[in-house]
Amino acid sequence: MLRLLLLLLCTTPLTAQEGIDFFRGSWSEALERAEAEDKLIFVDAYAEWCGPCKMMSARVFPDAEVGEYFNANFISVKYDMEKAESADFRQWHTASAYPTLLFINAENEVVHRLIGARQSQQLIRDAAAALSRSEKDLDELRADYETEPTEEVTFKYVRALIRAGESHLRVANDYLRRPGTDFTAPATLRLLFLATTEADSRLFDLLLEHREAVAELEGHETVAAQLQRAVRATFDKGLEYRSADLLATAVDKQSLLDKDEANRLESEGEFTVALRGNDYKGFVKAAKSYLKKGAAGDVGRLRGAFAAITESSFKDYKEATDLAAEALSAAAARAEDGWRDYYQLARYLQERKRPEQALKAAEQSLAALADGPANYRRAVQGLVDELRAATK
Repeated sequence: MLRLLLLLLCTTPLTAQEGIDFFRGSWSEALERAEAEDKLIFVDAYAEWCGPCKMMSARVFPDAEVGEYFNANFISVKYDMEKAESADFRQWHTASAYPTLLFINAENEVVHRLIGARQSQQLIRDAAAALSRSEKDLDELRADYETEPTEEVTFKYVRALIRAGESHLRVANDYLRRPGTDFTAPATLRLLFLATTEADSRLFDLLLEHREAVAELEGHETVAAQLQRAVRATFDKGLEYRSADLLATAVDKQSLLDKDEANRLESEGEFTVALRGNDYKGFVKAAKSYLKKGAAGDVGRLRGAFAAITESSFKDYKEATDLAAEALSAAAARAEDGWRDYYQLARYLQERKRPEQALKAAEQSLAALADGPANYRRAVQGLVDELRAATK
């Protein structure tokens, strides 16, 4: 049971992101939005009693990578197929098993249908297949663009390049640099919004300049999320290439959006760079700063810091263990499911030969799980008993 419980505990990246943002309007409104944004609709058709459906809701849909992919490419909705909420949807579509995952175009036609649960990476692959069925081949779009680069053709070509992971900046910039470009035109603003995928670009500055106009089309929260993703992309690229200039650019651009978040980002960058180096004193300094300034109060970041420290080359140092324990303990104190963090912390400290600290964390886990499932309480109680015996 203890081993099974450990499998339920997972680590997170330094900065946790939200998963799929499900649209809460009616089916007709979802179709209207799909037409307006030229996107497919992803539908999770589920039943309340369905175990695999619950698994996807708990583990797959909240996944950061899944969320990033689906929020960028689909209008996502979910319906309990046995309740009144799905009545309008069921006039057009049915599900013979659960979950049924549907990809539907703005004409209310099913483009791709999946039966059964999917893990995160499998779901992303299936979604990519649905997209490929719904639009022209990239080579065809390139030929259309080279023949007649109209607003619609350019938009679809840029979108296809982004989905294929190919560079789209030249195409987007060429369009937006045309003499007489009208930055009040919806087509221009939609292209600008779509193409702004990194902060170290002229497009990011243009999107900031025309933010209010774009927000009237896409919504303020959607535009804010796009700007944040662009900053994060530049930040991650800076880490990948170990570029101080790119990291500084990401922080500078973030400061235009949120100065407090810029300070967090700068602290995260220093911490992540220190993790990859060989300077132990520098690592300790950066880790302390990150826990105080960058991760403080943020459960996802604190969990990520714990994972990063325990997987680093400094993991066997005493002070690294202290910092890791501080991070996960702070996360546990703030999280709704903090018992999991306390349990993981207890196991970690037990492995690090700190039975007294481990016992305290295990007892905190048990206390936090007071009204939880009986099988979980038994598992945690077993760990408490084991540690009490070890500390006698």
